[in-house]
Amino acid sequence: MPAPSSLSFGSLGIQGTTVRLLGGASELDTEKLVEALATAKRVPALRIEQRIARNEARAAALGELQSLLGRLKDAVDGLRNPPGVLGLERNLFERKDVFLTTGGPLAASEVLGVQATARAQVQHFAIEVERVATAHKIRADAAASADQTLADAFNGGAAFSGSFTIGLAGGPTATIAVDGAMTLAQLRDAIEAQSSVTGVRATLLSVGPNDVRLVLSARETGRAIQLAPAGGDDVLERIGLTAAGAIKHELVAAQTARFAIDGQILERASNLVSDALPGITLNLFRAAPGQTIDVSVEPATAGVREAVRAFVDAYNALKAFADKHQAIGENGRVAPEAVLFGDRLLRGALAEVDAILGSRVEGLSPQAFDQLAAIGIRRDGTGKLALDEARLDRALAGELEKVRELFEFRASTSSPELRVVGRSNPMADREFQVAISDADNDGVPEAATLDGVAAIVDGRRIRGAPGTAYEGLELVWVGTGSQTIDVSYTQGLADRLFNFLERMSDAVDGAIARETAAIGEENRRLAREIERIDARVERYRADLYEKFAKLEQTLALTKTLLQQVEAQARAFEAKR
Repeated sequence: MPAPSSLSFGSLGIQGTTVRLLGGASELDTEKLVEALATAKRVPALRIEQRIARNEARAAALGELQSLLGRLKDAVDGLRNPPGVLGLERNLFERKDVFLTTGGPLAASEVLGVQATARAQVQHFAIEVERVATAHKIRADAAASADQTLADAFNGGAAFSGSFTIGLAGGPTATIAVDGAMTLAQLRDAIEAQSSVTGVRATLLSVGPNDVRLVLSARETGRAIQLAPAGGDDVLERIGLTAAGAIKHELVAAQTARFAIDGQILERASNLVSDALPGITLNLFRAAPGQTIDVSVEPATAGVREAVRAFVDAYNALKAFADKHQAIGENGRVAPEAVLFGDRLLRGALAEVDAILGSRVEGLSPQAFDQLAAIGIRRDGTGKLALDEARLDRALAGELEKVRELFEFRASTSSPELRVVGRSNPMADREFQVAISDADNDGVPEAATLDGVAAIVDGRRIRGAPGTAYEGLELVWVGTGSQTIDVSYTQGLADRLFNFLERMSDAVDGAIARETAAIGEENRRLAREIERIDARVERYRADLYEKFAKLEQTLALTKTLLQQVEAQARAFEAKR
């Protein structure tokens, strides 16, 4: 804590608002003496400040460790077969690429677009687009301008009024009221105002001088515009939208899309077809009768490859961080930057990560990939991971299922009515029976056991009880009636690693977050201790100044008296 502001004028000193004598009589540097004594008194606070600085450095290093563990966790997330409703979409092994080929005159991309989600199966099929869906478009008779009244444009100036209904086939309709005093633009606006209901858009097309047409367009393909008089004069006939009850000027006919998949004819109202094949959306661009487009849906291994690279890079960043914090300097002492030297969290995290990465996946066949080395990941001379990309590519191209087994959590049940939706590390029992008691057949179990061990039942969810071999396991059952279901699983390296890292790096409940919070609390306590020490030092400083001021006063008075005595002695000697 710095000393209070002070000013000196010869033998006078100002401390805050107090004026004191300094070293005038004693010829001592009182201010420096007081500050030296106060500084010595504050040594405990200096030690605490150093401790706070060390704590802050450790908290910052733990924050970096937490970030590195989070990066490694994110890198393996898509490789682990994520659980939950959205897990399939996040699973990199389930993503698909689509390839189109054709021998016809048109490029495949001119005729067709295909998108595949994670739910699509790996498959091959041929498609032929006979015709594409079109939106119905009609027009009225010509008018001289958009501002011409309907009476002048279509009825020789004579007044008329009536109404009509408009909509798309099979859909809702709206009634449009019309009279001859309306302009063509106002009629357009009246129809357009109901477009969200009717599905019919209205525009004006300027064909040339004194030739403006009202054009009606369906907002959807494959559905015809339907018009009908609704009362009064037959305004549809009057303005030339219909003739003898039929559409008078058809610009584009309403047409459905017609195409064949492997020879099977399909017809849809839209060119965007998402209900023909699960997980696949077809976008029909152009009719090409007689031309076959071959479609191949394949696993998108590029995403897996990038995730494996990211995983290797993330681990190596963590290892470099650990090496820095375990470094010994040339003098044989801990390096200054090794803030976490010997830290239990860093040491424990790295040891657990290394143990997982160096282990085998239990429960796989003898021919399976059960270690990282099988796909080209080994340690180099520094302890970091090295990736043989050629070997990885061969594995992804020819043995993708084995790569999946190496990384993923994979569960199988003897009934499709039971699914595994959650798990954690470690799980000691890889094969067990789930006995469900549902005596009233209402689909909500009264009780459930896992190989005879009582489980927690919450509605249709069954969870392993804490402290048992099934802790962290969560199942969902959608059946009815009491039954027993066999469950088995294998837990790949990515899943084990993710589960550990999630607990370790959680921003609220993780071990690092708790330790960082404890450091912050300790620093706040230490800061309060410094405030108490500084308060005592300040009182000590003020007391010293007061004592030295009194000393100066006493010395000054003594010096004055001595001078008076000496003066009197000299005067006495002079008289003699």
